[in-house]
Amino acid sequence: MSLDQLRREVFFLAYHLHWSYVELMDMEVGERDGFVRLLAEQIEQENARVEAAHTR
Repeated sequence: MSLDQLRREVFFLAYHLHWSYVELMDMEVGERDGFVRLLAEQIEQENARVEAAHTR
């Protein structure tokens, strides 16, 4: 993982879930990646619901 990718992961989780830098860096890479994937899926689902509501 590049340093830029790590920064983006940490920012994404910290921004949306309000977790601290220390909490995020203490996680194992796979665990943090799993949370990134879950959060991205959640955001996509919410965006799809909002878009569907606007097209009605």
